[in-house]
Amino acid sequence: MFKLALAWESFKVWLTDTLPFSHHDYHLMLGVLLTLGFGWLLRRPLGSWLPLILVFVLEMINEVLDFTRYYLDSYPWGPGPALIDIAITMLPPLAIVLAARWERRRVAR
Repeated sequence: MFKLALAWESFKVWLTDTLPFSHHDYHLMLGVLLTLGFGWLLRRPLGSWLPLILVFVLEMINEVLDFTRYYLDSYPWGPGPALIDIAITMLPPLAIVLAARWERRRVAR
């Protein structure tokens, strides 16, 4: 697990250094793209909860790996950055799912 956490962190640092996006940009883009991608792969409507749940599970795995990295580096960990990452990753896709569900109900009336 420790090697995986360090390898994942190295990849994320490389990605941020290589492309012109910030750490938070990646959370936002991947949250939306993975939600849409899982919906497409699973052939679910845009308002389905399943793709969003899968993204949430992946985000939680990412945060566990981040926590593991902090533990290994003896870096002081606090819940603030993790909560910000979760919010940035999950809120835009949640807004898309809720809007699709609301529109489907509105059209059904």
